[in-house]
Amino acid sequence: MSDEATNEEPVHVVGVEELTALATDVMTRVGCDLDIAAEIAEHLVGADLCGVPSHGTMRLTQYAQQAQTGYLNPAGRPSGARNPAGRIVVDGNGGFGHPAVALGMRLGIEECRDAGMSVVVVRNCGHTGRLGTYSETASAAGMFSIVCGGGRRDLWPQVAPHGGIDPKLPTNPYCFGFPAGDGGPVIADFATGMVSGGKVMNARVRGIQLDGEYLLTADGTPSADPGAYLDGGAIRPFAGARGYGMGLVAEIIAMALIGGDTPEGNWLILLVDTSSYQAPDALRTAVGEILDDVRSSRTAPGIERVEIPGQREHALAEQRRHEGIPMPESVWTGLIDLHERLGRGRTRT
Repeated sequence: MSDEATNEEPVHVVGVEELTALATDVMTRVGCDLDIAAEIAEHLVGADLCGVPSHGTMRLTQYAQQAQTGYLNPAGRPSGARNPAGRIVVDGNGGFGHPAVALGMRLGIEECRDAGMSVVVVRNCGHTGRLGTYSETASAAGMFSIVCGGGRRDLWPQVAPHGGIDPKLPTNPYCFGFPAGDGGPVIADFATGMVSGGKVMNARVRGIQLDGEYLLTADGTPSADPGAYLDGGAIRPFAGARGYGMGLVAEIIAMALIGGDTPEGNWLILLVDTSSYQAPDALRTAVGEILDDVRSSRTAPGIERVEIPGQREHALAEQRRHEGIPMPESVWTGLIDLHERLGRGRTRT
């Protein structure tokens, strides 16, 4: 779901093509091949279009630092193969996660068309961005998808376990996607913490509080201040024991089942071809009836309408493709500065 919040900072509106070109150039300047850079840029701009800036182009600064410090290999290209059991395994080869998970999804869709279902693991890669992007690809192919994982609690202890106050787990997200007709697919994409680390970063950069006490201070006091987490605190698990359980299972999948060294995470992709069970028209009608019934609920005070997960983002992206992407002036200025600094640092031949 969208993670945008309001504040009083001036907003800069940038066109999709301009932002994509800038992001592509930044990623080439940090060492990515042009095709990989373009793929990452398209993903990040897509998150901004959907109203999920925590996983959008604001991440470019983080990615540049990770490439420059050797945290990951910006020239790493993903490759897919089958393991001895015949299962698809994508190796990110230490590079950025976006092209690795995208490759895993493409290979999984191909297999799913033949077999009716598929399982793919993706390992050894950096940050993957917005998981909803990959489930949207699966939904467009008529497939139900689950993407989950994360891992590396040794590097990213962010979320406290239920009943504890020390950060022990990453935000280990899940994404469920289902095709749903003209309004866009149903996409339930969420961290297993009450908030993602990116949303905390986004709030800190913008100088705003979160809209709930999603964090713990170092002594365990609930807080909405991003500084509480960044100064030794933790993120609270969503829904208490339920979110904690899901986050723990994702950690076990990522690090015990898939395992192996990885800059940031390992991922599991599950796909089911919906046409194996229902004809496309019949499925579309049945899903539509469910969504219409849910939307017919009376709204709570202050709420305009009931939304379907993923469809608000779908509509917002279509609007912003025409009107441009609004972003805080400080974020836009930071991106321009990053682009210029990387340009000055390039070796000229």
